[in-house]
Amino acid sequence: MINVYVESPNDKVYNRIRYVMTQILIPIGFPFRIVMGIKEDSASFSILCVPAEKLDAYRNDDRFNLVIPYNDFALWTTRDLELKMDKIEGIPVLYIGQMPQFLIHERQVGFDLINLVFFLLTRQEEYIYQHRDQWDRFSSTYSILYDLGVLQVPIINHYINYIESYIRRFIREVPQPRWKGNAPYAVVLSHDVDHLPSKDITIILNRMVQFSQCSNVSQKVKRIIRYLIDILTFKRESEPRWKLSYWTEKEREYGFRSTFFLSANISQRHENDTTYWLSSKVDYNGKKARLSQIAKELEEDGWEIGLHGSMNSYRDSNLLLKELDLLINNTHCKVTGIRQHYLRFDIRNTWHIHEALHLQYDTTLGYDNRIGFRGGIALPFVPYDLDNEREYKLLEIPMCIMDSSLFFVTGEKLDIEKSLKRCQNIVDNIKQTSGLLVINFHPHFYAAPYPDWWKVYDSILERLSNDCAWVANASKIAGWWTEKCKLVSEE
Repeated sequence: MINVYVESPNDKVYNRIRYVMTQILIPIGFPFRIVMGIKEDSASFSILCVPAEKLDAYRNDDRFNLVIPYNDFALWTTRDLELKMDKIEGIPVLYIGQMPQFLIHERQVGFDLINLVFFLLTRQEEYIYQHRDQWDRFSSTYSILYDLGVLQVPIINHYINYIESYIRRFIREVPQPRWKGNAPYAVVLSHDVDHLPSKDITIILNRMVQFSQCSNVSQKVKRIIRYLIDILTFKRESEPRWKLSYWTEKEREYGFRSTFFLSANISQRHENDTTYWLSSKVDYNGKKARLSQIAKELEEDGWEIGLHGSMNSYRDSNLLLKELDLLINNTHCKVTGIRQHYLRFDIRNTWHIHEALHLQYDTTLGYDNRIGFRGGIALPFVPYDLDNEREYKLLEIPMCIMDSSLFFVTGEKLDIEKSLKRCQNIVDNIKQTSGLLVINFHPHFYAAPYPDWWKVYDSILERLSNDCAWVANASKIAGWWTEKCKLVSEE
């Protein structure tokens, strides 16, 4: 048992420290409890979290195996925050002011671990920095991690693993495994289904309706031409340009299962929303059926169906509720998770909405224009509501690699060799820290005119298989992590 004692001036500070320590200790896997104040309890390992100005009073107190000092939380909330970064023992450490000299020395953590982890996981910089891109998103290039050159390093994973190795010097018991079967790392394969092949006239007609909402004249003309071509070639096409079964067949070869995020748009749609209906007919496994029927078939075969929220649902709970009900009622699938279309995410609203709809997990937290770790972590974690100083009843499964981030002009526009190298480096980092890799590849980018995209995905699957990673859909990962929380935390 690990006992964590928290000396804090008030409940607000205690709750923040309890939150951080919980997110750190759950992956480590030893049972733990966190209490306010210091109590004379026996424990295999004891941790004291104490204000930095009181550190001297406990420096030689042998009741504690580890002392974690923390500074005033207000220091990390200014708009002109100047975070610096240096490496200690090869691990990037972010700090304010004077450079730390060590990670752990003489039972003391040498940097402001609590404030740093709280800053990253609560996404404080998204509260502080108000600028957004054209789709109202916090871009990777606005991020402090991008500025410091560590966006593609899961730095919190490194801190967790370093503390774990320290704790294991004192505790003989075997911890709960981080991943199923003691796999070296875990992976969520996922697909945002933004488009379906134009073999169903309902899709083409819906596109014709949507183009009328486009305010840009040149874009209207381009869309009209494309839709007219679709209509003229509709009867002549013997095969769609791609199929969902291409993806399921490839994943089945490795024994993998993924999550397909489907839209369930109501009649009033944004011009950039998906253009299909759940009643649209799609070719799958040699037969033509409604998408809603195929979704249920996928679920019964081990794949997962999640909700792909429409363009405006990230701030509209009523709209998202309609879409969720529509998806469940039409497919009869057990829908427990979501990823927002275009990765639209509002730090003050989106998690609130997802929690209110009783979704088990969200996996929107990633970047559209860069691969990497938006929260500095490659593990599931519970988000924190800064406005109300509480933990959400929701799990975040942060996305890391998205195909368009690699190849699109709005991303890095890389060639296949550079993309493969970037992805392999990410996998190396996650394997090194026993983390979670969340991949998002869009099914409509299969084959021409994007053959390289498929090659990258195929290469990643081969690497995951060779590494004996635990590859599962997002719901299974969320379920595993939720159960792990219950097993190790007394709360």
